[in-house]
Amino acid sequence: MSRMRFSSLLALVTMAALALALPARADEPVVKLAPTPMPSAGPTVAAAEAFCGDPSGKAAELIQRYSTKPGLKQVYKSDQYVAYSDDEKNSSVMYTFTVKGNPAYPAAVCRKPVQKGDSLVITMSVVCDGEEEACTKLKNDFNVMTAKMQAEVDQKIAAQKK
Repeated sequence: MSRMRFSSLLALVTMAALALALPARADEPVVKLAPTPMPSAGPTVAAAEAFCGDPSGKAAELIQRYSTKPGLKQVYKSDQYVAYSDDEKNSSVMYTFTVKGNPAYPAAVCRKPVQKGDSLVITMSVVCDGEEEACTKLKNDFNVMTAKMQAEVDQKIAAQKK
């Protein structure tokens, strides 16, 4: 080994030994904790309950799941949509699906009233796997309908308080 290499190696070992022998600074932890690993236990609760409190999925899967679910009744049908509810007059959930021929097909919309404090809030979930522009229009249309429904609910609640 050449003298130059040996002295370079010696200098490196000396610096490493000094670094280990020097006391820790006040702002350095004595024991460094290992970083916390990311959870490996699947989707979060929010993701798992992304469709009105139920597990989400592709729109076609949701259409199949809810159009055949016992206890749901078909309450509306047109050449663009079909809707299912648990009760025709006083529903606690409403599922609306696009049908073939609708540019947003396949798409699934769930609207569900949820009690939040003294208010009844209509929540909405949309899964649209159709064309992007058609899905945007569908979401906007349902936002408008849901806002109108929310206004009607708010008016009924206000009238009952009088």
